[in-house]
Amino acid sequence: MKLNQLLYFCRACDNDNISHAAEELHISQPTISMAIRDLENEFGITLIQRNNKGFTLTREGQYFYEKTKIILSQTNKLEQIMLDMGNRRKHIQLGIPPMIGTFLFPQLYQGFRTIHPDIELSSYEGGTTELVRLLDDNKLDFAIVTSNHIPEKHYQILPLMETETVFCIRSDHPLAKKKTISIKELISIPLIMFHESYSQSRLVEERFSQANCHSHIIYRSGQLYTIKEFITRGIAAGFLFRELADEIPNITGICLTDPLRIQIGLIWKPGQPLFNDAVAFLKYAKQYMKK
Repeated sequence: MKLNQLLYFCRACDNDNISHAAEELHISQPTISMAIRDLENEFGITLIQRNNKGFTLTREGQYFYEKTKIILSQTNKLEQIMLDMGNRRKHIQLGIPPMIGTFLFPQLYQGFRTIHPDIELSSYEGGTTELVRLLDDNKLDFAIVTSNHIPEKHYQILPLMETETVFCIRSDHPLAKKKTISIKELISIPLIMFHESYSQSRLVEERFSQANCHSHIIYRSGQLYTIKEFITRGIAAGFLFRELADEIPNITGICLTDPLRIQIGLIWKPGQPLFNDAVAFLKYAKQYMKK
């Protein structure tokens, strides 16, 4: 049993047609047919029942197909790991929430690429819950997230910075003159929030719950641009990190009476092998923090 035989058989099953599989693989149809016959002869079983329309899988063939898909999937993963170990992949997948991607990531990216121009650094935007799930599924190497509720026993955490979530409103609104504001003062204020998968939203809503009151959320979005537009147009108020609130025209950020401190950290899975490119990024992130 050879790996290419498994690939040919699996691709024929995926397409339900040997001819289509041959076109996809850029090989001849007889090559795939021969590979399947060789497998059948080796095992002493029939994998497919040939007919005028193509073929159907036998019960043994269906079992072999399901196991073959698992083997090929693991082979692809192993190939990526070995390429990384050989320092040939040169690619890092990083997860970032929209707000963090606006004020923290650009500096981190620019500095890293200056030192390591040969390593590609790509990012995926999403809420903390989604990014942690992708990290668990090995689809991300690292994630920069709000780490207030990230369990240290499940993830490695490199603290990057502390910021503050402030209540944001259009600058000509009467409330914009206040220096601080309590959660209970916001009960009747229409709010726009990030989706529930964003940890900052959960932290804000926890404050409403602790104050025994309900938030008046009229819209949720995963787009920072949409949230900024709602606030600057006076459609709703919202919550942003202090660094962003101070930079956006026509928005005033007001501290909560009980300040909502936010920890931002770089996280990754413990025990996950960190190869050359990932080690280089982690080393740079640590140096970045010292500066």
